[in-house]
Amino acid sequence: MAEPAPKLKFLDTALYMLATGLGIRWIAVAAAVGPASLLLWALALFVFFIPLAVAVAELTARYEAEGGIYAWARDGIGPLAGFICGWFYWIALMPYFASILYFLSGLLIAAIGGDPKDTVLYISISVTISLLVTAVQAFGLKYGKWPPSVGIIGGWIVVFIIVGMGGVLSVEGRSATDFAHASYKVPMNFDTAILWGTIVFAYSGLETAGMLRNEIEGGMRTIVRALVIVGVGSIFIYIAGTSSFLVILPQSELTRLGGFPDALRTGLEHVGLGRYAPVVIGLFALSMLGSFVAWFGVGARLPFAASIDAFLPAVFAKRNPKTGAPVPAILLQAGLMIGVAMLSQAGSSVAGAYDFLVAMAVLGSTIPYLFTFWVLIKTVNMPPIPGAWVPPGGRRTTLVLGWLGMASSLVAIVCSMVPSSSDPNPTWAFVKIVISTLVMLGVGLLFYWLAARRKRLAAVAA
Repeated sequence: MAEPAPKLKFLDTALYMLATGLGIRWIAVAAAVGPASLLLWALALFVFFIPLAVAVAELTARYEAEGGIYAWARDGIGPLAGFICGWFYWIALMPYFASILYFLSGLLIAAIGGDPKDTVLYISISVTISLLVTAVQAFGLKYGKWPPSVGIIGGWIVVFIIVGMGGVLSVEGRSATDFAHASYKVPMNFDTAILWGTIVFAYSGLETAGMLRNEIEGGMRTIVRALVIVGVGSIFIYIAGTSSFLVILPQSELTRLGGFPDALRTGLEHVGLGRYAPVVIGLFALSMLGSFVAWFGVGARLPFAASIDAFLPAVFAKRNPKTGAPVPAILLQAGLMIGVAMLSQAGSSVAGAYDFLVAMAVLGSTIPYLFTFWVLIKTVNMPPIPGAWVPPGGRRTTLVLGWLGMASSLVAIVCSMVPSSSDPNPTWAFVKIVISTLVMLGVGLLFYWLAARRKRLAAVAA
């Protein structure tokens, strides 16, 4: 008999959830909007992050099946809702993975002095990174937990360096932003629209606990403690990190794609540590890679769970008996990810492709939260789970947080569809996002219909 696959202990779980729940690169996106972004971080904390944390804690305790967010919608609403929820979540990970690949490739190209407009070089590096990440996760969480753990430690070092630089420059009176006289009015434009969607996306990731529930040692006790750690880390990184970026660089010099490494380099030069810039940027790249590996492992659990329910071919429901890794699902995901990365370059610049990938990732991954908060609201009328964690205020709190999460998710979806004012063809940009979303939905419904038809034919034959 094969030994049981190793499980994630508390420290492993906390580091893994930090890797999926914290997006350090998003603070550059926020800083590009200016000091007003600090208000948006605080607002999203109360209207999205806290509702999502409560939803994860309550629904993970209530639904123990494989698949997390997919199983919650399936068991709480119905099979079709569960499939569409899981389908959107999983497919949205493909452009998210591709956006990370572009980001990491851009850092590597800058490090070697390559041409940032060289599409072939971007794709070559992206495919190489994809294959390495796939190989790591194919060996199971015993090895797949290490890149996220090492990466998040490297990421925290970078954050402390950023905050430290911001503190030094502030004390010396060299802040690039005058916070006392700055405008905190949130502008109604593309940057703000994409920022709200991005902030909601940055605060997401907590639901990964539900997808790994049966692979975590200690069950709900471990998960709740890890959720608290991610919450504290989120507040510090997003608020302190964004403020420090605005101290280091003026808003006009921050960009969505290159703001993070630029601010690191400039800040280090301001404090006389410019020679260490490659090392610090390397730590940042390591944190991005760790987050990538963590999300890649989580994502593969969705087609695995869907295959158990016969919505996908049975081969994707297989695990390696020694490592516990769903290898066929991992390989399927790798192929789709590489394909999306290559197709996203068609007729677009690197920056344009990056913006499109981020918009698609935010849109596709936020739709499943509508299902999640819908299920959370429905739990108010369900019998309580003995011994399960409940928020202060009980069912009334759950109901309020459910509707807050639903509203903030809807706004994020709308914002992710707003075309850039600098886009040469904003109408086409909007149409491309809408068409891509409808295609995603159509393909998902086709898979569901085919699976339902197979089940009906099998029942008749029996």
